[in-house]
Amino acid sequence: MAFPDTSLGVRVELLLGETWLDITGDVFTDAPVAITRGRPDEGARTDAASCAFVLDNRTGRYSPRNPSSDLYGLLGRNTPMRVSVAPYGADGPRSVRFVGEVAAWPVRWGTPHDVAVSVAAAGILRRLGQGTKPLDSTLRRRIPSAAPRAYWPMEEAREATRAFSPIPGVRPAAVTGLEFGAVDTLPSSLALPRLTSAATLSAIVPSHDAAGQWQVEFVYNADGKVPPGDGEWAEVIGVSTTGTVRRWVVGMRDGAARLYGYDSSGTDVIFRAVGVGSDVWHGWVRIRLWARDDGTTVTYQLLFQNIGGDAGALNGTLAANTSAGRVTAVTATWGPRTEGWSIGHLAILRSADSWLYYKSDAGYAGETAWRRMARLAEEEGIPVARVAGPLTTERVGPQRPQTLLAVLESAADADGGLLLEDHARIGLLYRDRSTLYTQQPALTLAYGQPGLAAPLEPVDDDGAVRNDITVSREGGSSARAVLESGPLSVQSPPHGIGLYDESVTLVLDNDVQPEQHAHWRLHLGTVDGARFPAVSVMLHKAPHLIPAVLALREGDMIRLTGLPPWVSHDPVDLIVQGWRETLDQFRWDVTYTCSPAAPWNVAKADHPVFGKADTDGCRLLAPATSTAPVLEVVSAGLPWTSDPAEMPLRLQLGGETVHATAVVALGDTFGRTVTDGWGTAANGLAWSAAGGAASDRSVDGARGVIALASSVSSLRAQTLLADVRDCEVRVRIQPGQVSTGGGLIPGVLLRYASIANSYRVRLHLGTGGDLALSVARGSTQVGSTTQIPGGYAAGQEIELRARIEGHRIRARAWKSGAVEPLAWQADVTVTESPIDVGAVGLCASGFSANTNPSPVVRFDAFEVVGGQRLTVTRSANGVVKSHATGTDVRLSHPTIASL
Repeated sequence: MAFPDTSLGVRVELLLGETWLDITGDVFTDAPVAITRGRPDEGARTDAASCAFVLDNRTGRYSPRNPSSDLYGLLGRNTPMRVSVAPYGADGPRSVRFVGEVAAWPVRWGTPHDVAVSVAAAGILRRLGQGTKPLDSTLRRRIPSAAPRAYWPMEEAREATRAFSPIPGVRPAAVTGLEFGAVDTLPSSLALPRLTSAATLSAIVPSHDAAGQWQVEFVYNADGKVPPGDGEWAEVIGVSTTGTVRRWVVGMRDGAARLYGYDSSGTDVIFRAVGVGSDVWHGWVRIRLWARDDGTTVTYQLLFQNIGGDAGALNGTLAANTSAGRVTAVTATWGPRTEGWSIGHLAILRSADSWLYYKSDAGYAGETAWRRMARLAEEEGIPVARVAGPLTTERVGPQRPQTLLAVLESAADADGGLLLEDHARIGLLYRDRSTLYTQQPALTLAYGQPGLAAPLEPVDDDGAVRNDITVSREGGSSARAVLESGPLSVQSPPHGIGLYDESVTLVLDNDVQPEQHAHWRLHLGTVDGARFPAVSVMLHKAPHLIPAVLALREGDMIRLTGLPPWVSHDPVDLIVQGWRETLDQFRWDVTYTCSPAAPWNVAKADHPVFGKADTDGCRLLAPATSTAPVLEVVSAGLPWTSDPAEMPLRLQLGGETVHATAVVALGDTFGRTVTDGWGTAANGLAWSAAGGAASDRSVDGARGVIALASSVSSLRAQTLLADVRDCEVRVRIQPGQVSTGGGLIPGVLLRYASIANSYRVRLHLGTGGDLALSVARGSTQVGSTTQIPGGYAAGQEIELRARIEGHRIRARAWKSGAVEPLAWQADVTVTESPIDVGAVGLCASGFSANTNPSPVVRFDAFEVVGGQRLTVTRSANGVVKSHATGTDVRLSHPTIASL
């Protein structure tokens, strides 16, 4: 049998030596085992996991200093322990719910028959958080790893008089004229000394066997102080050896570096110079001098390496029958020419041409957040695992001397993922930020069904709101992102929520990243939705949920469905930040700490929901009833896709979710043949006629036709839709003749209610081929008539575009095939008897003086610009309502670009 028909099989064990000891029999059952992990208070940091239980200690077994205990000498501080359960019965697999350490064994008693130890075990983060000593600088950590012959970091405090060496057996370097702790601009080091005009160095290297190769390396910063190019060379460093060249001396001056080599008699056997650029005088530079036996000759190199930048070198070979020897001392008499320079991290390495300093000299700037965590964990001997995402973790800036935990957390902060404790062992786990993106639910809980426990209380507050974010790169620039409009904007209520600002400093690699992080954090901090801080599950009431609960980890998504309408009409997705669980023999409760998952649902290629882009703004062009199967909309910028493969589009308007199953343009290309009317466009819109006879209208397979066979001054109107407010219309008009006697005036109808109550944008086809544009309300012209250059001819197509916003009407016309003018040629505002809503359409008439016999006007390529008809399935989320013109329409799950 399985839980809850049988016991949960809670087991508590201690790791003593190499063996796990089951101590479940000593755990008091009247106090269930309680486990907490993750971020129980929705904090920015993961708390150390904890596990609390009470042990029976009447025999003194769990008193570490009791020599009568069978565990004497085995119990101590940070004894490993674990808790597991067997929900599938005694013969089924066990699942570990906690692994940690017992730091203390506090004994409590009332009588000899009431002695207990209240155990409060904790995860590894508790121990890592105890230390306050910062890690050594990256150079100080890296260089000793190669067991150098000698090494002097020179990171002493200001009052120091000697340079200490961390290498056993190496004596401190004797120095004079050094101002220790004066320059802290090298991220990979603590503050280094500045040279005075009387600075000297004498560093003795312990005797060792000559290995036929050596390398001397150090860092310096001239700080723009350049020795003159026409004077003496500034001595930079001198190296004494037992080889053919007994003393190597590096000198520098403006534009050049020089390498001298003297034999045992003082004769120079090397006298080489090399040009150097101005970069060696500005910022931190490494100098690397090495020599190596190659058969009977010696190969050597002097290299200048800008830290984090370019390198330049002088290479050479000594004649036959020479040797590199071993280094015995490094000395320098710096003098006034190097006054103000800084120097440090002088090392004598065992191998020539070594790149030991590489990357560590820049504090490993540019490595990924995960690489930093993995490298440090390896260096410190801490197990670390990773839940890798599809994206590379963020690149981080220099590693500064901080505590281990602070450095690890700063790397996690830079990436935006979760630094967690490993559930299976005493160690760490990093979950990449990109693993949080667009997840499938790891656990689905249905409201009203067994498992989901009361209370379930959404919190619609401002606790997590941040609408003004400044992100600074440590040691670099800053960027700011502000939400200027919307319900959670910085505007004062009721237009916004007011200012909720935040400033953070992140260890980022470059100055492009802060802007990206600021906008991402602004996105996370302006989620307009309720939070569910706590979601409780009773697994003894819903054992079918156990497999999902066992597999769930911090950062996974849970989904709540079937919620009452006063909470949400849609499923609610939440990110698990942590949980508290209580383990008893026949009861298993888990309470998850959650945050909204909505901001983590980002664009994902080919995803049925999050693989689609929203418009730049879409609204209802006409009102929709609560059951209307078609919505007329208009979009700013690019419209909705009409590709059947992309259907359905999950849209939301006024709180109602609809599924668009087909999308067609809102217009008419007249690709049909109709008599006595214009019929129905391919998109399903039917034309309505007013004025004149039905026989005045027809469609010839390419154009809609209006014939003014009689009473030319009577307006013929063709309209679509209803109750339209603001829109833009475009059409192509072809006159069948040049007007005689009086002009013809085809055009566009806006806010049409009747012939007398509508706005008309009129194209004047004048006599003699003159072309003009005007606007009218009914038959009354508003404003003046604008002449259109170039005129027209019979059969020539004229493009007409008209836009209405409020009661402002603008229009322009041009010959088809020509470049559309940028300026509006007509721009008027209707102030008398304005019309608020109405249909859109086309019309034609003429002035009464027109003498053309049966004049004809044809129309083609009619469109409501940005307009579309959406065939929809209504009320997908249970919301049933009508919607007014202008209602915002957007993706129900907006697609967001990820960090």
